[in-house]
Amino acid sequence: MLQIASRALLLPLLLIVTILTQGQSLKTKQEKGYFNITTPAELQVMWSIDSAMLNEGNARFKAGFEMQTINGYFVNPQFSVGLGVGLQFSHYKYYPSAAVTDDTLHAHGARVTSLPIFADFRYYPRNSINGTMFLVNAGYAPALQTSNKEHKPFFNGGPFLKLGAAYKFYISDLLSLVPSINFKAQRYGDHTVAGGTLGLGLMF
Repeated sequence: MLQIASRALLLPLLLIVTILTQGQSLKTKQEKGYFNITTPAELQVMWSIDSAMLNEGNARFKAGFEMQTINGYFVNPQFSVGLGVGLQFSHYKYYPSAAVTDDTLHAHGARVTSLPIFADFRYYPRNSINGTMFLVNAGYAPALQTSNKEHKPFFNGGPFLKLGAAYKFYISDLLSLVPSINFKAQRYGDHTVAGGTLGLGLMF
């Protein structure tokens, strides 16, 4: 009777160990080797720390958005490094001085298009198929063009830093959803903007 009882207890125990072992192997599938995170749209609510001084007036930055892709590598299941590139559209409001008579300049719909290139560092506290990650992005974003060509020398790009947190939602072995919320500070020439960003990425 004792042998039957011990076998009855041993069988569920072996089953649990098997499930946990299989679960652990599933957990680490996306935390090895190469990966890609592509963010089709990241909303950026960033404001000027102070007014950007232009030749004939000043400007203050408003909300914008960015698309980006990151190619990275897991150094270990809890830490990854990568290289990212994006396309950023930053909007600003132009306040011309009273002496400006050029009505071709965009006052409300002005935009700076830049090319962020950055290093991506991520820390994963738990090695699991669903879990939090903390990220640091540091790089440089040269300006490609401005709506008002006269303003490009003043917004000729600069360094930026982004600190954030994201959550990985497992969809399949090949795909996860990665929403993120971040703080970002960026330079446009001699001008500094800062604020928050909200992104929705896909991890392959």
